[in-house]
Amino acid sequence: MGKIKTGILGGFQGKVGTVIGSTWRGESIMRALPKTAAKAPTESQRIQRLKFKAVSEFLNPLRSTLSTYFGNDTGVKSKYNMATSYHITNAVEITEQGTQILYPRVLVAKGTLFGFQNLTTTPSETVITLNWEDNTVFGNAKAEDTVNVVCYIEEVNTFYVFESIATRDGLTASVTLPQNFLGYNAEVYAFLYDTVSKTSSNSVYLGNIAF
Repeated sequence: MGKIKTGILGGFQGKVGTVIGSTWRGESIMRALPKTAAKAPTESQRIQRLKFKAVSEFLNPLRSTLSTYFGNDTGVKSKYNMATSYHITNAVEITEQGTQILYPRVLVAKGTLFGFQNLTTTPSETVITLNWEDNTVFGNAKAEDTVNVVCYIEEVNTFYVFESIATRDGLTASVTLPQNFLGYNAEVYAFLYDTVSKTSSNSVYLGNIAF
């Protein structure tokens, strides 16, 4: 029950009918009671909520990376929100065992920068060596575009982000994971970034690599 402390025209605290009274920063305010859902969620709504939960839990550790490298800010939708929408639509599915992230469809960067040409990987213990061909004469590619790598180890739900490890004209780069990941597998992605125009290439999925 609500109580009026300053007269009939004053503010009040508590619930009166469908209105809640309270005080915020010394001011009396009133708000309507939240409406309770009258219907149980439909199957499509339930699936969408499961997908959103799985994608949010997967991407949250990458929030800073996605906020830098995923597309361009458009209106009120942030880069991270755009990444979330993309992955809900394209990179998660519902199975009998639950939700599953589709790693080959994951994008850790998205943009219009010209990507790698004939990119290959060579793992050795916990070192991954990348090699690619020179394509600095194509499109908007520049020799000084930076090379970036993201590794995800599902068993321990851990991301490793390696930024600016080389430039496009270097044609090779290596990243090293901690030795305690010997025996694990990593989902590996690489992309290029133009630090002047702040434009990324679409990330490339390099596969599930065993150490």
